[in-house]
Amino acid sequence: MIKHMKGNLLLSDCNIIGHQANCFSTMGSGIAHQIAKMYPIARNSDTNYPAQPRDRLGSCSYAVCKHEMGEGRIAVFNLYGQYDYGRENKTYTNYQGLRSALNKMMQFVQLLEEREVIPNPKIGLPYRIGAGLARGQWTIIESMIKEVSDFHGRTIYLYEL
Repeated sequence: MIKHMKGNLLLSDCNIIGHQANCFSTMGSGIAHQIAKMYPIARNSDTNYPAQPRDRLGSCSYAVCKHEMGEGRIAVFNLYGQYDYGRENKTYTNYQGLRSALNKMMQFVQLLEEREVIPNPKIGLPYRIGAGLARGQWTIIESMIKEVSDFHGRTIYLYEL
């Protein structure tokens, strides 16, 4: 199930946050830039991810750190759902890559919960993830998120400013 929320994902009570990342560790614009400033360790996990850019698509990296908006910890996931980036009028989102990255994130969430690293995970994504600067088609992406959420039996909250 997905739930639409009004508000800033980074100021929410979600203790799992995911965002679409390119495979070149830039985190220079959009919510990625805001995440890099608020949670520098998430940038480090992106920069230090051992795979070469060509091998990242469809995977994810993450960092667990102190939650800036509450008590406890937060896991921030870099979802490699686009290979490159730019301002050209083309679609950068790779739907198969994003689906794979979302599924991998959900598997890690299960492990983080089982190991009590992140108890009671609340998963948040930016509304229109992959459809903003990466120019993916939102109807496709939203349907994909719902399928992944339903398959793993977890609610995903989509935060819209």
